[in-house]
Amino acid sequence: MPTRVTVKKDKIRLAFGGMGFHNADATNYKMMSKRHFNEVVAKTWRELSPGFSRIWGGAPNWSREDMDTFVEYYHQMHGVTDTPLYLTGSTTRQVTQEDKIKYAVDVADRLEYLIRDKGLKNIVMYCMSNELTLDTWGEMFYELETFKEYHTLLFREFKRRNLPVVLAATDAAPSSHWESVNWAVGNMAGVTGVYCAHDYAFDWYVEDVDFYKWFNIMCQRMSNAAGTKEKRFILGEFGLGCDWDRINGMLINDSRYFDTDKEAESALMVADMALAAFNANVYAMAYWTLNDYPNPEGMRWSRTVKWGLTRWDGDDYSARDNYYCYGLLAKYFNKNSKPMTTRSDAYLLHSGGVANTDGSVSVALNNRGGDALDVELELDCPVDRPMRVYVYDSANVPRNDFADLQPHSDVLAPVDGRLLVKAPARSLLLLTTDYRDNKPGAVGGVKMLDAAGRVGGAGRVVVWDAANDENHCYYRVYRDGIQVASTVADSYEPPEKDESAKGDTGATGAVGEAGDASAYTVKSVDKWGNEGQ
Repeated sequence: MPTRVTVKKDKIRLAFGGMGFHNADATNYKMMSKRHFNEVVAKTWRELSPGFSRIWGGAPNWSREDMDTFVEYYHQMHGVTDTPLYLTGSTTRQVTQEDKIKYAVDVADRLEYLIRDKGLKNIVMYCMSNELTLDTWGEMFYELETFKEYHTLLFREFKRRNLPVVLAATDAAPSSHWESVNWAVGNMAGVTGVYCAHDYAFDWYVEDVDFYKWFNIMCQRMSNAAGTKEKRFILGEFGLGCDWDRINGMLINDSRYFDTDKEAESALMVADMALAAFNANVYAMAYWTLNDYPNPEGMRWSRTVKWGLTRWDGDDYSARDNYYCYGLLAKYFNKNSKPMTTRSDAYLLHSGGVANTDGSVSVALNNRGGDALDVELELDCPVDRPMRVYVYDSANVPRNDFADLQPHSDVLAPVDGRLLVKAPARSLLLLTTDYRDNKPGAVGGVKMLDAAGRVGGAGRVVVWDAANDENHCYYRVYRDGIQVASTVADSYEPPEKDESAKGDTGATGAVGEAGDASAYTVKSVDKWGNEGQ
């Protein structure tokens, strides 16, 4: 007998703000090569089009140059996808009241510059400190009145300037510090717009079958507490237990599962965290993090963060397995959607669903069990077209050399509100009507430019006319029918040794020997993953 999952569209349900990421610190932007940014960072961001993002918002010494770099980065990332931003900052302990007020004024000055002078309309939340840090990590957990004092000064200054930014409290981590959120609910409601915390499941492991239930209860408690003040709760950061490894003197912070035989399955635990929070009415959430941080160079501090969905290790920018799992949730559990109620007969089959304003729906089925399941979906909601089916199978991860999300594996049409689907063991299925059967137009004007930017001669760079389709997302570049890149740029420069393609003579192409334009084809890919002519 099939496992039954019911999906119901309720008449009234709190809105959902989206799944997303803590985005790479914008100061890393200047360290990225053009290839890294165009073919990986911006490309993956636009493909997933996250509904929510938490990002570092600057220290007290954040200069005008730092802010302008942030603006440049934002306009190519969050501005393109219209993603709301939660900024977090920092400060050191101020002794006098005058210095505390000056701190609040300085923060407001920076935000006003970004929002009003530079047009960063998506900054909607701010917290004065990451994880209650003041001079040391988490220090204000033990002196919440200090946090309240700084928070209140910011509230007054934002209100005086009519800045459209609400304050988040308390941004605490780990879950043992979530009681600070309850304290903020009881003592800071008048100056707080949203409640926030982080967790990394330090005490839970991939094998722990009760994790989903525990995390769902923890998040529901926070959502309920926030609801007593008619406010919402968000997860500013979440991820799996971290390791602190020291390699050749460098301290590396990453997930305990990366580069182990548990990495593929750990992606399903991340999906469990997201679905548990989503089903607990958490408003929005940010996975830590979109990209790795770079390795330190020269006199830079000797630590780095390697939590990303994509790597940053020399010129290795490949996607980790979680990109093909949580990435599906980030893409299809949209901001401004309405959560649907889902119920599963199987304890280890966790589910969630959203209905979008355009009438489309998406349903996720996360099978944490060791057996494949025949699943019967009972859809008590309008479904106006067949559902595309996307599969993340931890035993056969759909990796792609260019960090392109996996294509749909099937298209299934419900019959009388019922749909049968096979869920492999330890897999995530994403079923959706959030798509169009579209064929982007052909990309024209493909030509080779030499080192001086002239057409002809020894070709170095492939260029083409920009796509004019409003639903265009990125380009795929092919050489002799073999894909060599995915990029948001309207040009492609082969690396020093383009091992993935061959030139006219059959020899491996290199810079200056890229062949003529006839070897290259460029195709537009739209936001639904449809590839053009």
